[in-house]
Amino acid sequence: MVGLGIRRYPQVAQLRAYRKGPKPVREGPPPGPPAWGGPPDDEIGVAVGARVVIASQPRLFIALTDCVAYSNGFTFGIAVRSKDDIRSEWMGFPGPGREADWEAGIQIGIRFSDGRDTRRGQGPNPALMDYYKEWTEGKDPAEPTGPVIGQSGGGGGGRTWNFTYFVWPLPPDGPVTITCKWPARGLLTAGKELNGTAIRTAGLKSRSVWG
Repeated sequence: MVGLGIRRYPQVAQLRAYRKGPKPVREGPPPGPPAWGGPPDDEIGVAVGARVVIASQPRLFIALTDCVAYSNGFTFGIAVRSKDDIRSEWMGFPGPGREADWEAGIQIGIRFSDGRDTRRGQGPNPALMDYYKEWTEGKDPAEPTGPVIGQSGGGGGGRTWNFTYFVWPLPPDGPVTITCKWPARGLLTAGKELNGTAIRTAGLKSRSVWG
C-alpha cells in the first residue's frame, strides 16, 4: 500500500464497475466536475492557519494540517503517525482475498455552526458516484445538500499515512467542528473546532489565477 494514490474524480472504467442496470444513455464524463467535487482547477486557494492535534495516544497520533480555502470550499490534511505498522485492512483498504471494509478505516466528520453535518469514511465518495451515475443515465444531476466531504488525495504505508479532504461549500460564520473516528484502532470520536469565519473570509478572497 506504499504510495497509494486516491483520485479526485472516478474514471469511466471505475464508474462502470459500480454501475448497475441497463446501459446508460450517455458515454464518457460530464463536461466538467461539479462545483462540490473539488477545488477549482484555476485557483491555488488562500492558506488558513489551522494545525491542531485531533487525537494523541501512547501509540497513535492524528493531527489536522494545511487548511486551504477556495471560492467553493476548503481542503485540509489529516496526518496519521503510529508507533506500530498500520496494516492496510486497518485503513479499510482491500487486500489479498479481502474486500474493502471502508467503515473500518478513518472516518472524518464535519459540522457547521448552523447544525449541518456529514461524515465520510475511506473509499469512493457516494455523492460523487451518484452524480456521475445520474449523468450517464441521461439525467441532470441535482446539487447535494451540503456539507459534502471527500478525499482528494493521500496514501502512505507502515507507520505514516497522510490524507487530504475537500469540503463543500464554504462554512457559515462560527466554528467548524472536525471529528475523527477509527474503529479498527479503537479510536472513539475525537474532535476539534476550526475558525469557520476565517475559512469563509479566506475563501471569498480566492480568485482565478487568470484574473
